[in-house]
Amino acid sequence: MPELPEVQTVVNGIKSKVINRKILQFKKYTCKLRYPINRNVAQLVEKNRAINVRRRAKYIIIELSNNKSLVIHLGMSGRIIITQNGFQKKIKHTHICIFFDKNIVLQFIDPRKFGYIFVTATNLLNDHKYFRHLGVEPLKKEFSPQYFYNLLAAKKSPIKNIIMNQKYIVGVGNIYASEALFIAAILPMKLGNEITLLESDRLTKAIKTVLKKSIKMGGSSINDHTMISGKMGYFQNKLNVYDREGLKCRKRTCQSNIIRIVIAKRSTFFCKECQK
Repeated sequence: MPELPEVQTVVNGIKSKVINRKILQFKKYTCKLRYPINRNVAQLVEKNRAINVRRRAKYIIIELSNNKSLVIHLGMSGRIIITQNGFQKKIKHTHICIFFDKNIVLQFIDPRKFGYIFVTATNLLNDHKYFRHLGVEPLKKEFSPQYFYNLLAAKKSPIKNIIMNQKYIVGVGNIYASEALFIAAILPMKLGNEITLLESDRLTKAIKTVLKKSIKMGGSSINDHTMISGKMGYFQNKLNVYDREGLKCRKRTCQSNIIRIVIAKRSTFFCKECQK
């Protein structure tokens, strides 16, 4: 599933192509993705310009000149491709095409149809049922060591589960939780209320570091993620622990192998020597 870095990479790519571009046509080739697509989406977005493109959690938000926002969630396998030479060919599993002026076409591709799209008033977005429960953005200043420590104080769940819970922190998926915990030298099964303020400081910084590094590298193309150009991200080539079961720890002074366990039905990777 695309996580924060993958979604931010897509947002950055879309933003560079569609800002101030008018939507000429919204065309759907299915009536239902994860949820039914509202019949009046085309009516709400056509003839309006994209004035901003941003991310909230794993959502792509295209703000329009009519004070509406077109919101896209990539689901499990969704991706977006943008072409600038007109609508040459509809790619397999393309369910939505958005035609902008200047011959720009945005294609939403989703083989598993777990993604979804909707339109809402921009000023009401934070109160939308998909948004109102979302936690803090990990790359914002609000996600500080003290904030995190206070959040963890009453939590008796494994720290990895807490990191991945969208009600507390958004966008940190399985890959980045495992990687951040390795950088912070904290075991993924350690309980939240056992985390010290010093460990909270290390982990907060590690989460920010790993997310920023992945965004810079175009995200992790382990399953379906590609950038809007169709090119693969390459952060997966820099992973320390994720999907490296049985391989030697990348820390030069460590001779241990990476271990895989399952926490909350998710594969979890760590080094028993480097993480405590």
